[in-house]
Amino acid sequence: MKKSVIVSLVMGIFMVLSSALAMLATPTLMSAGKSGMINLEAIIPKEFGDWKMDLNSVEPLVGTDVKGEINKIYDQTLSRTYVNSKDEHVMLAIAYGMDQRVDTQVHRPEICYASGGFNIKKISKIFLDTAFGKIPAMRMVAQQGNRNEPITYWIKIGNSLTRGWFEEKWATFKYELTGQIPDGLLFRVSTIANDEEISYLVQKAFITDLLKSMRDTDRQRLVGQQNM
Repeated sequence: MKKSVIVSLVMGIFMVLSSALAMLATPTLMSAGKSGMINLEAIIPKEFGDWKMDLNSVEPLVGTDVKGEINKIYDQTLSRTYVNSKDEHVMLAIAYGMDQRVDTQVHRPEICYASGGFNIKKISKIFLDTAFGKIPAMRMVAQQGNRNEPITYWIKIGNSLTRGWFEEKWATFKYELTGQIPDGLLFRVSTIANDEEISYLVQKAFITDLLKSMRDTDRQRLVGQQNM
């Protein structure tokens, strides 16, 4: 069976299940209420390990959406650029939304970048080895003109890290079955460089140092409890 046919069947099944669920019960309980509203500015340090916030950099956008559209989708966003003693720069973008229903769900970077005119290539699923376990994540490269941007990201739905459309929908569906509306978080790091392998090593070091610097409860807000 062709991949396109399988994808169409899966999407159709989800539509039927979602319609059935809507008739049975409407989720009303925000899962975010269990742990309280996240404060990205407070939990993400401006300096940690060999990294510090680059105050001279231009603030990177979360994806390539128009600022007004971002504010409609997300309850909080954080965008910073960090630099280390080797003059390696990493752009960090985090977006958080309390309601992961269709109209307000976290947008995957490959969609946002493509809508901004970038060519997307080399999308792959990975497990990022850290001191806190393996983090399911995605890698991709966004290109526009002479700009080459290797990217590592993951999306957390409720307490589950997801990779791709199917995993996101499945995680959301499981919450809706219990009458809950899951929150969602996009964590993205990227660098501007032609050497993609070196970029991914720098990004991994950055992520590891960041997670090490955080309190357990704050770290869980980024990667979930099952990855601790």
